[in-house]
Amino acid sequence: MMMTITKRSGKPSNIRKWLFGAAVGLWGIIVGSHVFAEPSALKPPEILSYSDLNASAGDVFEHGTNEISYAGIQGDQVVVHSIGAYGQIKKEISFPKHELEYIAEFHHTQDQGYIAGGGSQILKVGEKGQKEWAYTLEKADSYIVSVDQLKNGKYAAAVDTPGSTSNSHTLHWIVFSEAGKALHEGDLVDVAFERIHSVQHTSDGGFLISGSEYRDGEKGHVVLAKFAPSGQVKWKQSIAVADDSQNVEVLSLAEGHDGSIVAAGYYNHPNPNDPIRYLTTGFVLSVDRSGTLQWTTILDSAFDRSMVNDIQPASDGGFIATGKVNEDWHGTVSRQGVWGIAPDGDTTWTKVINRASYNAGELVQPLQNGQTLLIGTADGAYKLIKLGAAALQN
Repeated sequence: MMMTITKRSGKPSNIRKWLFGAAVGLWGIIVGSHVFAEPSALKPPEILSYSDLNASAGDVFEHGTNEISYAGIQGDQVVVHSIGAYGQIKKEISFPKHELEYIAEFHHTQDQGYIAGGGSQILKVGEKGQKEWAYTLEKADSYIVSVDQLKNGKYAAAVDTPGSTSNSHTLHWIVFSEAGKALHEGDLVDVAFERIHSVQHTSDGGFLISGSEYRDGEKGHVVLAKFAPSGQVKWKQSIAVADDSQNVEVLSLAEGHDGSIVAAGYYNHPNPNDPIRYLTTGFVLSVDRSGTLQWTTILDSAFDRSMVNDIQPASDGGFIATGKVNEDWHGTVSRQGVWGIAPDGDTTWTKVINRASYNAGELVQPLQNGQTLLIGTADGAYKLIKLGAAALQN
């Protein structure tokens, strides 16, 4: 089967693409023209193991170094588990949740402790789970979307606050000291958000916040805003995913080995075969360190009703992504997709996993040996999948 890729590039002389699909060859549509692309030189990785994962709805996953962690609230406790490179699962720690109502974001910290945030609360605990500091948001009708630790040990949080127009939202950011004191904060001006996704530290010491822009009656845009460690806005970008994109959602954000940023998710758009039912299509886009768009790729319509849930840098310098494809109109059938992507955005392999009626890829963790840990769901139950390394074709 061949696939069609639509892509858009900010560099006319260096067009790159990302892919979706379940085939070894691909069709490209590059800046409005059709070309054949070379078949992949790699075979998709084999599944090495497949097992149940004792995670619950509401648990939050964290990418680690050669491992995955996940945290959730059980009764009055926050319980943290870790998944090692060999797929071994162990309870890491539990500690009182204090005022946390739910967890929207969770991370290990540089001092071997933990930070969690969600709703109106941020909680920082030490290595043994003892409370070190907490922060309570006092802005009305606002909530903490995401929190992360910066390279200098300080913390940054993204807060969703009501916008100036109905259904719009404003990004309020806060930079905290290591001891939890709010040092700098402000609003991102001139951007009305549909949804604020996350804050993520970057290798240059600053942080990036992502989301989707609210434009009533217009096509949807991805918003990326880059901040210095102090919280000063360095640049912001509003990027249209496609000419007919609507209701754009950013679901994953990652930094490449070269400092570029990739954002992934999905968008809705009109269905040429059905004026009532809109289609949903996954996308990935890349910007360089300055925020300049490098490439945008959307999934071929043959795999529509799809989304990219997670994308991460791989050990070979490229990326690995996961999500779902071919969801039916009732939301009861779909397939799990996994994709390997070269550093220049070209597809190196594709794999589709179909173990139940409704499959989806939730999180992907590349390992240092070229293998991959994959969190997926099968008919609502979490599954842990270990993938081998992609192999050269014979």
